[in-house]
Amino acid sequence: MQFSKVYTYRDREESIYQYVPFDVPAGAEGITLRMRHNGLISVIDLGLFDPIGFRGFSGSEREHVVLNESDATPGYLSGPIRAGTWFVSLGLHRVDEAGVTVEVEVEIGKPIFPDYSSKVAPPVRGPRRNLKARAGYRWFPADFHTHSVHSDGDLTLNELAALAATRGLELLAITDHNTVSHHRFLPEVSKFAGINLIAGQEVTTDSGHANSFGHGEWVDYREATERWLRDTKKQGGLLSINHPLSAPCHWRRDTPDGIDMTELWHSSWDRKSDDPLKWWSENGSKIPIGGSDFHRFTSDGLPGEPTTWVEIDTEDNEVTQDQVLLALSQGRVAISADPKSAVVFALEDEMAVDGGAGLTLITPSGRRELITKDFMTVSGESGLYSLKDSNGVYHAIGYRS
Repeated sequence: MQFSKVYTYRDREESIYQYVPFDVPAGAEGITLRMRHNGLISVIDLGLFDPIGFRGFSGSEREHVVLNESDATPGYLSGPIRAGTWFVSLGLHRVDEAGVTVEVEVEIGKPIFPDYSSKVAPPVRGPRRNLKARAGYRWFPADFHTHSVHSDGDLTLNELAALAATRGLELLAITDHNTVSHHRFLPEVSKFAGINLIAGQEVTTDSGHANSFGHGEWVDYREATERWLRDTKKQGGLLSINHPLSAPCHWRRDTPDGIDMTELWHSSWDRKSDDPLKWWSENGSKIPIGGSDFHRFTSDGLPGEPTTWVEIDTEDNEVTQDQVLLALSQGRVAISADPKSAVVFALEDEMAVDGGAGLTLITPSGRRELITKDFMTVSGESGLYSLKDSNGVYHAIGYRS
């Protein structure tokens, strides 16, 4: 099947999502899909649906996709090649003023798969950092926003997990855009890299991004925010608004009641700016977390820049996804610039500062206190704490629910 059409900005105004149907006969061995366009500034997102639902998404990252019953291009789901009408999804994310010609070609038959494997060795982990915690609990360093080759990242799952482990992280959420194709590999990748992995997906639109954590079912990015939230909650997951001030991907959607968290600290943050904290307080003061949004080296932050610390009711090194989600939902979190930087965290009825000597702690009520020791505690109150240096740069965010 071959298809070609000129899409204009008027088409985009009518619907950002356009569909190209094609028929698959019974007994087909696989599908090869190619898409290309001639736009200078156009960004066309590619996705695929079979007769009963979602089969993959790669955004503007790929022009060549293959899948069969046992394998698929990262971002896409292997499985039965069902007879019936399939749909190529074209997301008109950006369209040239003069229009853009989009060409789609579909071949039915035995596909040829590129090699996406990697030869990375298992990571060598350094000494774990043990923050002081309540009896029976332990603080785990995490990154809740990263990407792999299953969307627009450069690293394979093994490479990404190994990198995170060598940087001292013990929890990692892999949140590829609008897909769950990476989820089925997480148990083996977790074992390979010696790191606890959390299932995630970044629900991605031109009006805002949100991370849906902790379940295996795909969340339909084409639906309203309320639907994202409902589908996430129905599966026992948590939803977080991502980088709400990071243009052009800033949050311009509605914020229904029940959204759990806000990515207060994103790697794009100018850490002299108070704007993320103001947005947080003006938009529901939801549980704050951080994320590097790592895609590749020299872009975004490295895994753990920033680091979200999560206090979990275990003294072991391995935790379940349910334990992580419960700790997040209860607000047992803190955020630091990286795994080795100063941390402000709740400790019994107090707030503790680890590694913050010389910095100034600002409490939720506005009280300022100079930190004079490498480890120090102060009286606790509910709300957001921050740790800043003499130049006004934020070094850590603490939280007490």
